[in-house]
Amino acid sequence: GPAEVTVRFLVAPINPLDMLVLSEVYPVKPSHHLNGEAIIGYDGVGEVIKCGPDVDQLRPGDKVIPAKFGVGTWRTAAVLPALSLQKLGETPADLAFAAILRVTVAPAYCLVEDMATLRPGAWIMQNAGTSAVAQMVVQFARMRGLYVVNIIRDRPGREEAVVKQALRELGVDLVLTEAEVATPDGLAQLQARPIMLALDSVFGASGQALVKALAPGGTYVQLGFLSGAQAQLSLDASDVFGRNLTIKAFRGTVQLALRSPQQQADLCDWFVGLFNRGLLQLPTLGLSRVDWEVSDGAAAEAKVVSAIKRAQDAALGQRKQILV
Repeated sequence: GPAEVTVRFLVAPINPLDMLVLSEVYPVKPSHHLNGEAIIGYDGVGEVIKCGPDVDQLRPGDKVIPAKFGVGTWRTAAVLPALSLQKLGETPADLAFAAILRVTVAPAYCLVEDMATLRPGAWIMQNAGTSAVAQMVVQFARMRGLYVVNIIRDRPGREEAVVKQALRELGVDLVLTEAEVATPDGLAQLQARPIMLALDSVFGASGQALVKALAPGGTYVQLGFLSGAQAQLSLDASDVFGRNLTIKAFRGTVQLALRSPQQQADLCDWFVGLFNRGLLQLPTLGLSRVDWEVSDGAAAEAKVVSAIKRAQDAALGQRKQILV
């Protein structure tokens, strides 16, 4: 159509959010369908191939990311309304970074900037400490003069030491396993620090430990249910009244919507500029790249389906998969 563009998708991640969409439990539904099936993929980066006559904000060759959820990036090409796409003012040195801007990088920034008033020297604590979002939170926290505690799942033997060292090199100040947090010594280490923001991606017992560790006046933020939506977390009067804790839920779409489209575009361009200058990096613990550019369509589909199954079946700690 006259206000549409043809886009070739270059890189797209498989996010936990996408798994919620596949399970039909995420509130923002896919906007596009093919043969009656929803087209998944809420983040990614593409290149404009052709523009309709009424499109003046995009040109062939521009790199674009979704301007909203539901665009459907798990495909090789699409014809989309120009207004559903956001132009990148600068192309990142690695397109994988552009592909995680909306669902990973921007939410991490909002978690650090929006959820609590944090002054230099304050501490953030987060579980699912090897997740891509958690690793980006660490980087934004360091820019603000904040300290970070990452809680990771228990791992066998040397793997645990390797993961802890990688997180320390990224800038994490204290790394504890879930088992260590449950010990008196682990809790004492946490309570000795002024933890003012707790970011809970796991819920249940892990989230309960975050609540216990918060300093008076701290903020607990729930952003995921990796332990299962049936898990529970309890609060008592001493938490809400005695320690004056603030309890919040986080959705990246809601936080980004507080900013105008131009502000969102400016943020993403700032992120890319930081990345290209070496001030931000892709998650240290890595992305698993899945090559889906093969001439055999059936083989490409099989690779994507296999990657999705890995994402659905994975234990905590699996690397984020990127379709390239």
